[in-house]
Formats: sequence, C-alpha cells, structure tokens
Amino acid sequence: MKSRRYTIDVLTARFSPFITKVLDRLFMGGRRDADAPSSVNAHQIATVIMLCKEPVKRRNPAIRYLHFPLRDARPVRLSWLNASLITIEERVARGAVQVYCQVGLSRPPTVVAAYLNRFGILRLCGALGYLEDLRPAIAPSPVLVHTIASELR
Repeated sequence: MKSRRYTIDVLTARFSPFITKVLDRLFMGGRRDADAPSSVNAHQIATVIMLCKEPVKRRNPAIRYLHFPLRDARPVRLSWLNASLITIEERVARGAVQVYCQVGLSRPPTVVAAYLNRFGILRLCGALGYLEDLRPAIAPSPVLVHTIASELR
C-alpha cells in the first residue's frame, strides 16, 4: 500500500459551522453539508462518503456517493476499517472527498483521524486533537476511538 504525505497547516485550515477542510482534498461534516453539493459545490467535492445509516437524499450527478454505514456505539470491524480507509485514500487521489454522518461530530472525525494515522500523517491522538482544533465541537465516541485504536496497532 502506497503512503501519501501531506503537509498540515493549522493556520490555513478552514473551519465553517458546516463543512470542515482537513487537508487539501479531504473534508468532513454532517448531513446538511452532504446535501449542499447538489446545488453548489464550492469545495469541488468529487466523492461523498456516508457513514450514517440513511444516505443523502439530494444527489449531484457529478459527485460519487459511497455508503459505509457505521454505528456510533458499536465496535468497528477490521474489514470495515480497512475498506473505508483504502476507499478514502483512493478517492482523495482522484479529487476532493467529504466524509459525513448525521451531525459530523463523532463518526467523521474518528474515521478521518484513523485515515491520518494509517497513512502516516498524524498518530491517532494527535489527529483527533488536530481535528478538534479545526472543528471544536467534535465528540468522538469512546467505543469507536477505542476499537479503532486497537485495530490500528
């Protein structure tokens, strides 16, 4: 598996109450953000990765929508984690990716932190701290963080 290196600059990272820019081609947010690209795609999102049970209702035909349902209070299976992280890596190589769930406070930051860790950008705890700096309201599920941390070892 090929690793990509990214430079993270907290001073230039953008935060909005809705979508949060994590890296040049990686964003996270809630359902409201995922619905927005159907009319305006200011961040040039090419792929939306849905972590919640319900998929996006309004879809933009120019955007690829991928569904990886994840429950907040359940442990993560290694096969699910590997598939989702590899998909994020592959899609980021092709364009901007948005990872979202209902509100964007638990599942997206946990999965994005796992991505940053898996591909050598930041360790899991450092990634969660970085994401909290970008989106102060994050509240990762302790169950998700614990199981992902044990799977990443």
